[in-house]
Amino acid sequence: MDTHNFKMWLMCVLGVLFISIGGFSQDIQKPDLREVFAAVGSPVNITCPHTDEEGVEWRLNNTVLVSRAVLNIQNASLKDRGIYSCHRTDGDIIQVVSLHLGCKSSSEPLSSARQCQQRIEHGSLCVLEELELFATEPTLFNITAVNALGCATRIWPFIFEEIVKPDPPVNISVMVMPDRKLSVQWDPPPTWPDPVNFLLKYRVKFHLGKPASSRTLGPYETNRMVLSGLVAGRIYHIQISAKDFLDVGQSSEWSTPITISLPIN
Repeated sequence: MDTHNFKMWLMCVLGVLFISIGGFSQDIQKPDLREVFAAVGSPVNITCPHTDEEGVEWRLNNTVLVSRAVLNIQNASLKDRGIYSCHRTDGDIIQVVSLHLGCKSSSEPLSSARQCQQRIEHGSLCVLEELELFATEPTLFNITAVNALGCATRIWPFIFEEIVKPDPPVNISVMVMPDRKLSVQWDPPPTWPDPVNFLLKYRVKFHLGKPASSRTLGPYETNRMVLSGLVAGRIYHIQISAKDFLDVGQSSEWSTPITISLPIN
């Protein structure tokens, strides 16, 4: 075989190999992942597309579940979450489905459910944002604990206004005044949204070093007040607490004590 004919023969072989490899790559290409969302306790039916009733099977973690085109899950629970795949009898994958399960109320679609954002991964604290104010129905909060033995779910209904709790007031200052008086001022907590339209009211607590004998005054609708009738030469410990102006929700924790000595003269 001369050089020219050898080159032509080699190009034909390479071309056939390229076509074969390209066709093989297309055959093993995995289908796109399909996501399915359903509520806990509801029935779930997932159909394998473009197939007859026979000759296909559904698998979970490569374990065969059923040998039919429709996968039926009655009364779905959180343990049913996972990646399901529909296969032909020769093992080829027809479709891959990721099943998500959550909780919904009877009057709202599952799309209204939102994830509580955890500030620390695997922590026991999360933050719910953009809650509806003055809602006519309670918000449902779903907490699910999962381990190797199974899972447990508990749902708490709550109304935002009934559980709202401000942080303690900040920037507390105390100034001595004549006639054995103390002027006390503070600022609303910086985490409280829009204190102009959503007002707070405040209580003032003070004692002489024995918290059990403290006195509480208020509520005050402004961020200042005057303590009078005090004893000269004594050391006073003063704290401030905040609560929603409409008296809904809970009072904040007491602020860090401010200590001041009332001079004798």
